[in-house]
Parts: sequence; structure tokens; C-alpha cells
Amino acid sequence: MKRNRIAVIGLGRFGHSLAIEAQKNGIEVLAVDRSEHLVNDIADHVSEAMIADCSNPKAIAVVDWLQFSTVVVAIGSDIKNSMMAVIHLQEAGVQNLWCKVQDRYHAALVSRMGVQKVISPEEEMGRSVGRALRHPDILQQMHLTENQYIAEIKIMNVVEQRSLLTTLKSQDLLLIALKLKKQTEFESPKDLPNRFHPGDKVLVMSRTREGFTWPSLQS
Repeated sequence: MKRNRIAVIGLGRFGHSLAIEAQKNGIEVLAVDRSEHLVNDIADHVSEAMIADCSNPKAIAVVDWLQFSTVVVAIGSDIKNSMMAVIHLQEAGVQNLWCKVQDRYHAALVSRMGVQKVISPEEEMGRSVGRALRHPDILQQMHLTENQYIAEIKIMNVVEQRSLLTTLKSQDLLLIALKLKKQTEFESPKDLPNRFHPGDKVLVMSRTREGFTWPSLQS
């Protein structure tokens, strides 16, 4: 069984942030870039850092990539080098390969190459900001499957229990957890309060559609 260990190739803003955040969350990280400056900058923050050009098969050959549960190619600014790295890693036997892409053309190419996950930070951030403008009470939303999302929603107005339950039913949402303003953690929704107040939060799951809308509730 593989250890909780990943490799991040490409240490631009996305790759750098990903590697450091993963390491902070208990994942051993190998950070790789052809830039000595970028590698030195992150070396003290990850388990291992290496200077290498992974578009070159000789650089790929010196690492046992099968020790990693996931390899992330974060070379988003150079499509050719990104694709070459993907090809060499696949030839090295990497099974769970993720790739950051620059645009839809890049995404289409690596998808056809069979990477397990395509990451488009700019596009995902754009969708997130668009949702935030339309639904400021939806703090964050996570895509689970093609037709399932989980969302953290902040109550903006005083809302009666019956109004919340009516909204959940009308939107076909499942209430997973709640956190009242005075609480520090989310808890299982065993006993709902008679009234929700601004600052309270609920965690809900969409069960039948791709995403969902959340009307601003009134009591």
C-alpha cells in the first residue's frame, strides 16, 4: 500500500501553494521544478525538493514514481512540456495522474491522454466567484459526482425551522450538518433549533442535479 505521499511537478503559484498545503495536511510531498530558485524557495517546506526537467525522459527515469499515490503535473504555462511530462510519467507506470491545464484546448488534449483529473484553477475560480455574486450566502461548494454537490451555506436572515425544511424539500437537498453561531464545529442535525439566526451555517448536499440554487431565506 502506498504511503500518503504525492509529487508535484511545476512550482509556479499553483504548484507551490498545492505542495505546501498538502504538506501542512500531513501528506509527504516531493516538489519538482527545473528552476533552482523555485526549488530552493520551497525546499524547507516539503519532505523533498528536486531540480529536474520532467519533460525530459532522463529526469523521469531517476525517480521511482510508483511510490506516490498521486502525481500532479502543474506545468500549466507550457502546454508542450506539460504533455511531455504526462507521457513520460504514464510510461513510467504512474496510475493516478493529475494535470493542471492552461485552457480548454490543453484540457481536451490531456483528457484524451487519460489523466485521472484535469485541474483548471482559473476556470474553477471564475465559476466560484460567479456563484458568490449570485448567492453570497453559499460560502463554498464542492463537486462530489456528476450530479452531487456539497455546499456550506451561511444563514443571512432570521429563518424559522419550517422555512428551512420547506426550502430543503423544494430543492431536494439533504441536510448533513449544522453549526450555530455560538458553536465551534459542525454537528449532526439531530435536533434542529426552532429558529436560525444570521451567522448560523448549514451543510447540505444536492442529490439529484448538477449544482443547485439557494434562495435567500426569510423568516
